[in-house]
Amino acid sequence: MNRMGRAAVMLFLGVTMTRLLWTGAFGFFIQQRMRIPLLLATIVLLVMGAAEAFAASREETRDPDSTFKMTGPKVGWLMILPLLVLVSVAPTGLGAAATERVEPFTPVETESNFEPLDTSVQPLELRVFDFVDRAVWDTEESLSDVTVRLEGLVVNDPNISDGFRLTRFLVSCCAADGVPIQVVVHGLENSYPDDTWVEADVVWREPDIDLRQALPRERIVEADVVSISVVPDPPTDAYESPY
Repeated sequence: MNRMGRAAVMLFLGVTMTRLLWTGAFGFFIQQRMRIPLLLATIVLLVMGAAEAFAASREETRDPDSTFKMTGPKVGWLMILPLLVLVSVAPTGLGAAATERVEPFTPVETESNFEPLDTSVQPLELRVFDFVDRAVWDTEESLSDVTVRLEGLVVNDPNISDGFRLTRFLVSCCAADGVPIQVVVHGLENSYPDDTWVEADVVWREPDIDLRQALPRERIVEADVVSISVVPDPPTDAYESPY
């Protein structure tokens, strides 16, 4: 790959990342908190690509044959392939299929006390992570008789006849380390396809066992649906952070 080729790859990569940042589609791949580092990396790529293109143009002026001189392995052009995929295929986030590859996550016990919930206005909007965290570890049972609004995607389970697993993915860095966190919702008359994004108002169902004493895989948090609606367009910031 010659200098102009390197410049083209860097500029193409920089433009692709700019597009992902502009549309917000980068949220399908990494955490929202990585926006600034990604923006800085994009600026560096664009500046370096422009500098390389300028240097290649000056070199060509002095030596026209330099355009065809290879200064690196031709395999470098393969870097274009994943970029072409990003440009040609609409990005999507982790979905129901990803839940089959890893056990659902439940938060670990912490020594900090839970802040009281402001129940003056209901439904109370909570992250799925916070709902599950309180359902398992809050000894004051602050979720009792509180209508909570959760958002997530549908993951059907043949063992659940009247509902599904409302799911979000916890991502520490990027989608590659995503793990599902789920609330089993009951009380539905209609079924929804996998990966349907929904907004559900639910009431926590107190478990028959002490979830704090149960094994992690047995810490199943359940809730009864008060109302549910389909969200036409899933958000690009569909992941939650455990931090």
